[in-house]
Amino acid sequence: MRQLDNFSKELITIEEFSEFVNHMRSSIGLTKREFADAMGVTKSTVINWENAATIPNNVHAIIRTMRIVVKLRIRNSRLIA
Repeated sequence: MRQLDNFSKELITIEEFSEFVNHMRSSIGLTKREFADAMGVTKSTVINWENAATIPNNVHAIIRTMRIVVKLRIRNSRLIA
């Protein structure tokens, strides 16, 4: 288990992280490759995260980056619509 963020005492399991990654990616309709490109990681990294095979050492930073990617994607889709 890893701490969810620097300010929280809540820990996140690899299974919870896996579900979070899948939810964040699918909520904005990106393929694993597209999400990986947006996150600056490889497609195999996203696959490993979603399959609960690995959890990053810097899970706090990854979660923050995912939130930013999703917010930007939502904001951009509103501008296009």
